[in-house]
Amino acid sequence: MLGLWAERSMSAEQPVFREEFAAIPQRAEIRGRPGTPLATFEIVSSAEAADGHALRMTADRASGALLLPVDGVDLERTPILRWCWRVTEWPTDADGRTADRDDQAIGLYIGSGGRFRRTSLAYRWETRTPIGSTGVVSYAGGLVRVHWIALRNRESGSEFRVEERNVAEDWRAVTGEAPPKTFALSISCNSQYTRSRAVAELDWIEFVSAPADRSPAGAAP
Repeated sequence: MLGLWAERSMSAEQPVFREEFAAIPQRAEIRGRPGTPLATFEIVSSAEAADGHALRMTADRASGALLLPVDGVDLERTPILRWCWRVTEWPTDADGRTADRDDQAIGLYIGSGGRFRRTSLAYRWETRTPIGSTGVVSYAGGLVRVHWIALRNRESGSEFRVEERNVAEDWRAVTGEAPPKTFALSISCNSQYTRSRAVAELDWIEFVSAPADRSPAGAAP
């Protein structure tokens, strides 16, 4: 199953950024929420992963995000985000459409802004939320807004899947604004609302330019 996707990930577009998780990246930072147990992030051996190892995240009634340093990525020039991920344990009965069940085993967040206003675009692997669902959630009295897209859910199974999204197009579609000049990339794992357990793995992640021979990929549903 991975053959076609692996070939696609090694296509002619040269990545301007790629992380294969042989180790926790330097300058990466793990952050949690006050008063909530912290999810764990570790490098594990994985026979199904392309290079035999992956970043595993585990949340046991917990929440956490790994902030991944990204340098030299211009979302106007290199807007295509590709990654390979899977979920092995889903937070019980979680649903991104409901505030008190808004847990995901894994989500990738593109965030921009400062202390008093922050906007994020999230690609999430949900549990019950229908694939293609979108939504907006606010935190900190509305100072933080997250526009999320449900790319997969429990019906997608637990095998590694490769995704490709045009972040610039998605950002314009959900926010009505141009993509940010600078941004942060974070990887989250949450199960605090459903008081359950979630486990997911990320094999690799990269940014590349949009192919010239086809229309931009990944427009928001």
